[in-house]
Amino acid sequence: MFDFIIVGQGIAGSLLAWFLHQAGKSFLVMDDSAAISPSRITSGIVNPVTGRRLVKTWLADELLTFADSTYAAIEKELNTPLYEPLKIVRLFDSVKSQNDWSVRCSSDEYSPYLDNNTVVHLNPKTINNPFGGFEIKGASRLHTSLFLEKLKNYLRSNQQFTEGKFAYAELEVTDSSVSYKGVKARHIIFAEGTQALQNPYFSNLPFQPAKGECLLVHIPDFPHSFMIKSEVTILPFYEKDIYYVGATHDAFFENPFPSEKGKSELLQGLQAVLKCTFKVLDHWAAVRPAVKGRRPLIGTHPQFKNVSIFNGLGTKGVSLAPFFANHFTQHLLHGTPLMPEVDIKRFLS
Repeated sequence: MFDFIIVGQGIAGSLLAWFLHQAGKSFLVMDDSAAISPSRITSGIVNPVTGRRLVKTWLADELLTFADSTYAAIEKELNTPLYEPLKIVRLFDSVKSQNDWSVRCSSDEYSPYLDNNTVVHLNPKTINNPFGGFEIKGASRLHTSLFLEKLKNYLRSNQQFTEGKFAYAELEVTDSSVSYKGVKARHIIFAEGTQALQNPYFSNLPFQPAKGECLLVHIPDFPHSFMIKSEVTILPFYEKDIYYVGATHDAFFENPFPSEKGKSELLQGLQAVLKCTFKVLDHWAAVRPAVKGRRPLIGTHPQFKNVSIFNGLGTKGVSLAPFFANHFTQHLLHGTPLMPEVDIKRFLS
């Protein structure tokens, strides 16, 4: 009998598996790799300051420190470079945005991530930036697709992974254990992204799924040492002259597939930034498990005490997952209280 079954091997399920592994617990991860997963196409950015108003990410100081140490440990275990510092240049779109930045720079709270010593001016022959820009410090990125693949292979080599779509009707839950197709465990945790909308144990939680679309483009002789954030994100990919461009946010989508509407929005944003030619190589889409209030959904079913959920990390999953996977592990193993902001009890009381 396993201690845990984890359903889903996206960013959330992978980090939860890592911390249970570190704690010496036995588990089996079940995942449908054929499903369209936002974890596999995300940019993988860990960014301390986001949005047009330059708002510091919730729990940024704790999240960034914990993400850095966690991904470094996983890199060492997997013997593969996966995580690296990232320079972000955010372009001003007006004099007002310059003033907003200057105000933020004067705050001690923002001093680790912003300073007003230098306005960055990028090459005007290739980039439209009449107001200049500024650097966001302390950012990093995870090579998400490689991370997920390497960790899956690692789990599989330890007999901790199995492939396949989860069938809820075949799950049997008793007071002391759970059983699924002959696999028994003391506890099951669903980390399945938007599939949770079909989960009979947690479908009543306030998910607000949103489709995100991104492009892979070729831009010859373009800066490859930093990310540009403006109308769209332009992120150097892992091959020369190849860039990730994203991402849209569509809460009223008809299907999870790439759309002409999403592509047009991305191209319009890209054309507003670039003065040089580019070629679209690929177009991806996936549905994110966004949540009302933009806080994760973590906790145990009020009736079934060995059925839990770890979900709702949204667009900041790469930042949130290490900290909250450890937080949830401590709760499950030692009874450490969950933060009220993430505990599903806030929607069930």
